[in-house]
Amino acid sequence: MSRLSLPFRSHLFTLSNIMDIHCTDAGKPYRLHTETYVLIAGKQGFGSAVIDGRRHRVIKGSCFLLHPNTLLEASADNASGLCLYLLAFHAMPAEAGAERSESPGAAGLSFTPHGELNAKPFGRIAGMLDELYRHRSPQDELAQFKQHLRLQELLYELYRSNYSPSDKMQSREAVRRSIDGLHRLDAAAVNVEALARQANIGTRQYTHLFRQLTGLSPLDYMTELRLNEAKKKLLTSSESLQQIAQSAGFKDVYYFSRRFKQMVGQSPRQYVRHTRRSLRVVALYYANVLLAIGVKPIGANLTWWGGSVFLQEMEKDIVDIGCVPSLETVSQLEPDLILINDHNLADYASLSKIAPTVMLPYDGRRSIYEDTRLIGELINKPHAAGELQSRFERRAAAVREKLAGIVSGQATAAIVRFEREGRRFSVFGDNYGRGGWPIYRGLKLSIPDPVQREAIDSGLQIVQNLPLDKLPLYAGNADYLFVADEGEGIKYVENSPVWHSLPAVWQGQVHVLDKASFSYFDPISIEGQLELLAQLLLKRKPAS
Repeated sequence: MSRLSLPFRSHLFTLSNIMDIHCTDAGKPYRLHTETYVLIAGKQGFGSAVIDGRRHRVIKGSCFLLHPNTLLEASADNASGLCLYLLAFHAMPAEAGAERSESPGAAGLSFTPHGELNAKPFGRIAGMLDELYRHRSPQDELAQFKQHLRLQELLYELYRSNYSPSDKMQSREAVRRSIDGLHRLDAAAVNVEALARQANIGTRQYTHLFRQLTGLSPLDYMTELRLNEAKKKLLTSSESLQQIAQSAGFKDVYYFSRRFKQMVGQSPRQYVRHTRRSLRVVALYYANVLLAIGVKPIGANLTWWGGSVFLQEMEKDIVDIGCVPSLETVSQLEPDLILINDHNLADYASLSKIAPTVMLPYDGRRSIYEDTRLIGELINKPHAAGELQSRFERRAAAVREKLAGIVSGQATAAIVRFEREGRRFSVFGDNYGRGGWPIYRGLKLSIPDPVQREAIDSGLQIVQNLPLDKLPLYAGNADYLFVADEGEGIKYVENSPVWHSLPAVWQGQVHVLDKASFSYFDPISIEGQLELLAQLLLKRKPAS
């Protein structure tokens, strides 16, 4: 068992919630991503709890204490089901002015993460939990205070039961530490004898304690770890089955396939075909690319990247998980794959606990079709990018033909956005939305030298926070000026002498690009932008 240490003098413990959870063997596992400290107690039945990827056996009397930001999946093992109490509580510094943080790394609770606690005699602990649950909705301050006291009494009882570790508890803790180490090491290179020596106990006792803690033998547990790693590679790499089997620690691909089918219920190839055919993807980034290649994500950051007029119908029924992802929401969606870029790098560890997580870092030199190719290869649609690019080129050629005699092949264009009431502006390259790809790659308008040098050649694709008096440097030789309206448009600059000095302004070739149509950068949106640009340019022919 874990040795529990509660800082009663420095912290306040307050009840957040208590729930009675019932799992059935035919139902879906109960999933939770903890936001506070959570105590789990088995009431009755048999099952398992997978806590941050580590499997634990759960029976009546099992008791676990979890940190915030922990992923839990509980399930029943048989028809008798599994009943649990889940008690959530806060631990906040008591000192005035102390930083209020419940992060596991903060100076808060000190105990082995995801540890099983000694909850004996369980009848006493169960009685306290029953009382807390029965009075879970106190109506007045006195009843609320009584609940507060019940929580303190429960924490005291757990503290008392887990304060002085016996030799047996020390052995269990040593086994637990070795299990934690398996998740950091190559499980293929470890054997049971080495793990038992590390825990300083005999192999037979080690195996017994291991099974008590996880519900699996050490061999089956390590095999499951290796197969989970193989699952990720099967979905996210182009390696051969032989290569994946070897990297997962199986020297024989036939034995790997047999064990995979025993534990997963499908052969590796069946697993890939089935999962990719009905792939459940959460995309914190690249959701619009997935839609373009015919894969509708189940969840996406629509708060930032949703709303393109060309994708509104396709985005229906996608769960918006927001800019800062709700890990509990992502977990409940049960994805097979999670896509992110480096904006969400800090969330990678937490997300990868939920499903295989692939990060494609932003690179201003990588085109939208290169992004599409990478994602297409990931989800077994390797030809999608080439087909989309060919379609764009055909449509671009048709638009150029429609504009022949109206838009000169030697014409230059600049794309800008005004900010801070016209005092500042940004310029865009060809690979950053705001119509850059269809304007420069589709219509083949020329790029001003400073934009080419500072935005495109640098790989940044955007130059920001420029003072208005620098506008002629970037747009002074532009025949066409495209203004991305993301809240300002041209209203603050249209009376400025700097504005009127631009050739595109006095030639009547300024075109305002609305946000919902032109901010987005994906294969479908840039095709739609081509047609809108043709309409804008046909409406306003050059002055003679």
